[in-house]
Amino acid sequence: MDRIIHGSNWYCNEINQRLRIDETTLPELSREMTSYVMGGGYFALDLPAEIQALTAEMTVNGAHEDLRSRFGREPGDWTTVAYYESLLDVFPAGSDGSVQTSGSPKLNGRVVFLKGLLNSYTPGGVKGLKATGATRLRWSSIVLYHDLFNGKTVHKFDLQNNVLIIDGVNYTADHNRLISA
Repeated sequence: MDRIIHGSNWYCNEINQRLRIDETTLPELSREMTSYVMGGGYFALDLPAEIQALTAEMTVNGAHEDLRSRFGREPGDWTTVAYYESLLDVFPAGSDGSVQTSGSPKLNGRVVFLKGLLNSYTPGGVKGLKATGATRLRWSSIVLYHDLFNGKTVHKFDLQNNVLIIDGVNYTADHNRLISA
């Protein structure tokens, strides 16, 4: 394995969630599938259709007012959530697997921006005076998912601007150019 997760963190708008985060789950990337059978054929083929709605979840230790206040907002009053992950390259590019001995290891990074609504807020239980569980947050109605790795866009799904970028290729550029008046 040539990369080790060196650290990660979440921001909710401009508020650092360091030391609050218990667990995070980035959105599952999945497509709707449409069954297709050719006329006179015996076999079905599932063809990919649109990208399914995205959701992200996180659990935080404690009940934080700045997060709780994001619940109940309406579309248009979006919350931007950013996930940062640094990866440490143990082996240099083109390596034969031997450990790097000169210089410092290269630090790579992943950043994921989500813009959506906090549509589920489940506080942890309390037994006596002690919390018994973490607070669970579910972000959905996501209108922007932008996943960058080392500054390169891996995925960008931007509903508001009708942008679909996969591996740096903008699949909607021509379409958006044609419909702009």
